[in-house]
Amino acid sequence: MNAPTDEAGILAGAYLGMAQLFSYPNPEAWQRLVEHGLIDPSLGQDVMEADYLAAFELGRGKPPVPLFEGMHRGDLGREGVLEDLLRFYEFFDVKLSEADREYPDHLVTELEFLAWLCLQEQAAEQKGGDTESFRRAARDFLTRHLAAWLPEFRRKLEATDTAYVQFGTALAELVEAHRGRLGSES
Repeated sequence: MNAPTDEAGILAGAYLGMAQLFSYPNPEAWQRLVEHGLIDPSLGQDVMEADYLAAFELGRGKPPVPLFEGMHRGDLGREGVLEDLLRFYEFFDVKLSEADREYPDHLVTELEFLAWLCLQEQAAEQKGGDTESFRRAARDFLTRHLAAWLPEFRRKLEATDTAYVQFGTALAELVEAHRGRLGSES
């Protein structure tokens, strides 16, 4: 394996880890997070669940932070965001899970899509194929979506005083590292 393939695989794993962190921490999910070293076991499942509810669903003295891009992007409106995301997914023939029923603009859905793009880049690299279309798609997706709403999401998340503040910081660092790797090529 060469370095670009390794980097794409590492990025895919990091995005999938972030998707797990920002998913509801039921006991099974919490156990997987601990087993994969994504959280400190001293952050008990009950504490993490309470923090999740405080940060994203109920609030704790402050309004909850929506996990949906369209609720942070007044520039496009939620319908515009959903339409653009669906075009991205459809272009790559990516189908959203019928079982999970997450919206296309849910943070976890966007993270999983970026992981998928990285895995496609890795597979193309291993077969000696063209990786640039997946790199270009990831660059475009980050610019038009995740990187566009992440600063507002983080600002609101920081006000929650929950464990998710550190996860928001880690996610921002991941996105910036990925964007740096992709560069500003068109």
